[in-house]
Amino acid sequence: MAHNKSMHPRNRYKDKPPDFAYLSSKYPEFKQYITVSLAGKPSLNFKDPGAVRALTCTLLKEDFGLTIDIPLERLIPTVPLRLNYIHWVEDLINYHDSDKTVLRRGIDIGK
Repeated sequence: MAHNKSMHPRNRYKDKPPDFAYLSSKYPEFKQYITVSLAGKPSLNFKDPGAVRALTCTLLKEDFGLTIDIPLERLIPTVPLRLNYIHWVEDLINYHDSDKTVLRRGIDIGK
């Protein structure tokens, strides 16, 4: 999960990435996917769909109060990147906010 200057300025994860140590201490279902390096740094295998799903569900619960179930056979986007997308769409919608007579429509095509 990339955390860098290309993240949207309003993204809550831009300057504060998820704290895997804290989250694993609070959510046992997430903890099972955390490994700790010899230096004591917790990490997550982003190639493991179960780990990505656990992270997504944990962040949605912790930061947004949402409880969801995502089947493993579905695409599981990471919350910080999806939040970037939402902020960019908000920016596009609000770009000409002064002209309230313009009806804006959009479509998000995905599977």
